[in-house]
Amino acid sequence: MSAFYVESLRQFVRTNADEILGRLTKGLADAGLSNTKENVLSWERQIAELQNSLAGLLNASPESSEWQVLLEYVIPVMRKRIDCVLLANDLIYVIEYKGGHSASGASALRQAQEYALSLSDFHEESRSRTVVPIAIGSFKTKIGLNPDLLHEGAVLGPSCLVNVILTIQRTSGNKGSLLNPDTWNNSRYFPVPSIIEAASAIYHNHNVEDLSRFRAGKDDLDATQNAIVRAVDDAIQRRVKKLLILTGVPGAGKTLAGLNAVHQIVQKLNLRLEQASFLSGNGPLVKVLQEALKRSCGPRRRGAARAVGSRVGEVHRFVADSYQGNRPPADRLVVFDEAQRAWTAAKNDKKFGRNVSEPEMLLEVMGRHEGWAVVVALVGGGQEIHGGEAGLASWGDAIQKHQNWELITSPEALVGGASVAGARLFRDEKIEVCKVEQEPRLHLHTPRRSYESEVTAAWVNAVLEGRKADAAGLANSGMPVTITRELSAARSWLSTHVKSGRRAGLIASSGAARLRAEGVETPTFKFLGGIDYVKWFLEPLGDYRSSNQLEVALSEFEVQGLELDVCALLWGGDLMFPDGQVEARRLTGTKWRPVSGLGDPQLAADDSKTRILNKYRVLLTRFRKAMTIYVPKGSTEDETRRPNDFDSIYRYLVDCGVRPL
Repeated sequence: MSAFYVESLRQFVRTNADEILGRLTKGLADAGLSNTKENVLSWERQIAELQNSLAGLLNASPESSEWQVLLEYVIPVMRKRIDCVLLANDLIYVIEYKGGHSASGASALRQAQEYALSLSDFHEESRSRTVVPIAIGSFKTKIGLNPDLLHEGAVLGPSCLVNVILTIQRTSGNKGSLLNPDTWNNSRYFPVPSIIEAASAIYHNHNVEDLSRFRAGKDDLDATQNAIVRAVDDAIQRRVKKLLILTGVPGAGKTLAGLNAVHQIVQKLNLRLEQASFLSGNGPLVKVLQEALKRSCGPRRRGAARAVGSRVGEVHRFVADSYQGNRPPADRLVVFDEAQRAWTAAKNDKKFGRNVSEPEMLLEVMGRHEGWAVVVALVGGGQEIHGGEAGLASWGDAIQKHQNWELITSPEALVGGASVAGARLFRDEKIEVCKVEQEPRLHLHTPRRSYESEVTAAWVNAVLEGRKADAAGLANSGMPVTITRELSAARSWLSTHVKSGRRAGLIASSGAARLRAEGVETPTFKFLGGIDYVKWFLEPLGDYRSSNQLEVALSEFEVQGLELDVCALLWGGDLMFPDGQVEARRLTGTKWRPVSGLGDPQLAADDSKTRILNKYRVLLTRFRKAMTIYVPKGSTEDETRRPNDFDSIYRYLVDCGVRPL
């Protein structure tokens, strides 16, 4: 959907205000949205003041007559509208209008900046263009424009708009190709939503296929979702039980596909809502999604929020509760996110007194149903970070013990491809199950979390495997990762992005025990016991509990499965690169000691070195827009922070193609 109103600047100034108001009202009705008296009054003030301001622009600069004015430009899918967009030759102005004293200048500017970033990042005709956010209103405090930082925008009174635009045009205008108004207004929009945004949008009846088209349009996400729906439909029709193994590179959208599959199957196959659940062993992810869904439904729809939130649950509790007795659960479809993190028999025995692995328990519980049942296991590579996480092979072990289940798997899971970090579904080549079907559409190839780079996962694998030449080659294709030895520089870099409306934060390994000396607390000292990580992910700038305050670093345990637009990874002493070799360590008392292990992904979380490598694999793939890595300088007076150790980390990462900040 395009703007409600589009005309040249000259035509906008000359048109009767009531006619413009009528077109806006019609646009609202055509979009299926209701109008209010407050909305009409706001539009009336906005039209009058914009016409007056832009008439002054036309008089001062007659060549602006063919610039285009777009009112109520709809940002597709995300349910947001920009008050006014001004297309001025090769520049784009995003104008947020606030009548009366309804908002502070700073909050209005943040809103304009958010819209401007959405255009810059995801709007095809706006990429690589200069987009200037401007907030207009009767604000007590004004924020001037920095000509060198146009993306930060300004807060103005209506009378100042003309002079600011003329100044920008003189210094920055006419340096690129002219914008085509029709093409711009009907441009494709390729948002890459965060998992929080996507979950909220899905349960407002939007499809992730619409939400997550990556830059050039249709990719494999919709094909994967359709394959899941068809497999479930076939299971229902033939009254059989199926295990689906879905794989994908880090950040490819496995969680999005799983959430959307549950939603689509309930709608398309006419299931009752209680028959399908999205489950995860990632406690922080579940809690953040449940709270985000509750907030997106609003206080007046608490019943709906509870109903939706109950479909997103914690898998360990589901399995443990359902295993009691002999009754099947209400659910016939279970989507298990991060299924490689399922518990081993030993951990289950320790936790619940049951010496059987979680994959076996789940297949046994779901197998109690008469007729059909489906388990969809979403599997990532190199993500096992807890002791007792069984890994991909545990699902192969389980299916061989439950041969009444049909197996449909991504080929990647059978061969141990890069997306699963070399792990394999079956421990040997003899597969003793009744039926195995390979389905290529159950693999997601395209990384979508980091929308500025498609090689992030491959680059991270190369770094952690000691292949610095390969890493450097991949980085040359445009990895948005920098490095610094100054924590203040990292915070300053993050702050510039926070001002522009993105979510930023500090992250660090749980084993980075000596970051305390740098003034940063880490989970090692249980400091995070008093931190509400749900609020860390959801609260806005200005709330001291927000990630945007850049005060608290979360670890891999809290951020796995979630993401930040920009982040600073604070490198600890637990992963070193002496002479280019990969060395995992653990702080014991006052000394770092090498961690034994093979770093073999097939060993999953039973290998200490693998767990440490996986910690950094998680941390290095948390960013959506960009990341900087902070490597401390260390201290000659502290054996736990030797400068030579950190110097070797810095040199190695630079050799891997990371650019100095």
